[in-house]
Amino acid sequence: MNKYWVWLSCLYKIGTKSQNELLKKYKTPEAVWNLSREELKQNTFLEQNQIENILNELYRKKLDEYIEYMKKNQISMITINDENYPSKLREIYDPPVTLFVKGNKKLLEQKSIAVIGSRNCSEYGKLVAENFAYKLAQNNIIVISGLARGIDSYAHLGALKESNSTIAVTRMRTRSSLPKRKQSDF
Repeated sequence: MNKYWVWLSCLYKIGTKSQNELLKKYKTPEAVWNLSREELKQNTFLEQNQIENILNELYRKKLDEYIEYMKKNQISMITINDENYPSKLREIYDPPVTLFVKGNKKLLEQKSIAVIGSRNCSEYGKLVAENFAYKLAQNNIIVISGLARGIDSYAHLGALKESNSTIAVTRMRTRSSLPKRKQSDF
């Protein structure tokens, strides 16, 4: 597992657009890791707080913990440079640079549809999401959603009634593992 890809993907407030820009310019996460403050400041697409997060030693020190957690929980990684990165995902405006995968990677290659909706949905919304996803699964279409409560959850439940496969997409969270800091500390 390449620690530099894990690091880049887990940086707080460094979104996919900035990650892709950095990779376009510097080619690898390791090259970004080795940049100085002065070199980072030359990138007009980065804000000061993003530069501080890239240089933040806490993220670097926590890397072994993140990687150990991934190994313990059988979470693998697919980077945008990997051959098995989903081609459909490469085509979107802002593709994620890293996918963290737990479970069957082959699902990423199958016909799929994303279902996204309100967290505070009506009873009718719940029923429609669940039935819609059930019908999709009956037709061998994988349901992708964020696993949030509401429509997303009911879509997963509907698909699971027919098959044992859905894809949940979420961002790897790391901020909570860092010590609380005041904005003035950056």
